[in-house]
Amino acid sequence: MPPRRKAGKGRRAAPLGGGRVSIDVLPDEVLHHVLSFLPAQEAVRTCVLALRWRHLWRYATGLRISCNAENEAVSAKKLRNFVDHLFLLRGGSPLDTCQFTLLHINDDNDDMCKIHLWIRHVLLCRVRVLSLDIRFNMDCWRTRFYMDDLPLVSQHLKRLELSALHLNQSFVDFSSCPALEVIQIKECDILDLDRISSRSLKSLSITGYCGFNEDHRIHVYAPNLVSLWLEVFYGRVPFLDRMPSLVEAVVRIDGMDGDFCHHADSGDCEDKDCPGCYGVDGDTGCVLLQSLSEAQSLVLISDTKMVCYA
Repeated sequence: MPPRRKAGKGRRAAPLGGGRVSIDVLPDEVLHHVLSFLPAQEAVRTCVLALRWRHLWRYATGLRISCNAENEAVSAKKLRNFVDHLFLLRGGSPLDTCQFTLLHINDDNDDMCKIHLWIRHVLLCRVRVLSLDIRFNMDCWRTRFYMDDLPLVSQHLKRLELSALHLNQSFVDFSSCPALEVIQIKECDILDLDRISSRSLKSLSITGYCGFNEDHRIHVYAPNLVSLWLEVFYGRVPFLDRMPSLVEAVVRIDGMDGDFCHHADSGDCEDKDCPGCYGVDGDTGCVLLQSLSEAQSLVLISDTKMVCYA
């Protein structure tokens, strides 16, 4: 029987276990994608699997950074060292997606500044999908995490998902995000906003108990919008600029403040002090229906006493 020949250095090892294929036969690019579905802490731990895995996590195409009451990191402070080293070792490796799910964090100014820096860092990594869900511990006096007072700047960001945040006007200045197509805003305070504008936007969703202002209307300027989902449970219904490309829209107005008349269904209770019937300063005409008239599919739900678009 002839002696067994040693495999060459560049030759792939035979599949193990009678035809079963090991994950190690996958190319690095596929493994980078697979690692993007793991929480960041678990993705980093794969470095101990084998020599080949030592640096794979550094090039994962997605990051899922989280802390909540169920895992070992219960505050942003405990995450600080991990995330700082994570970004330092990754450098500027590009990202397709990044998800921050930070629940029950403490009301600490240093932690909040650090989180703002993390968000700016992933924008520099050319992230295309960014999701932010940041919530304070219930013992904190703050109810919403305040975003910093700087505009978003990204040539690559295409999708933005915001949950449980306090948004300010600078943060929703999307003029420096020319590729942005999808925005989802859920359960956020938007009391301080005057305007949401984006020429590139195709889909806008404002849902959950978002806090609209009672004293003025937010103007929404998105001339290329194709899909709109708007829910107003508190405050003034936003003013929608013309949307000639709109295909589908769902609008639900269910609040008992702002544009709601407690006295009549006609839209004019003849009470000059009624904020529902007489609107706010700056109202010059139709708030909703003119902009929604281009939609091919329209769902409009409201109480009979809502008068803002009559």
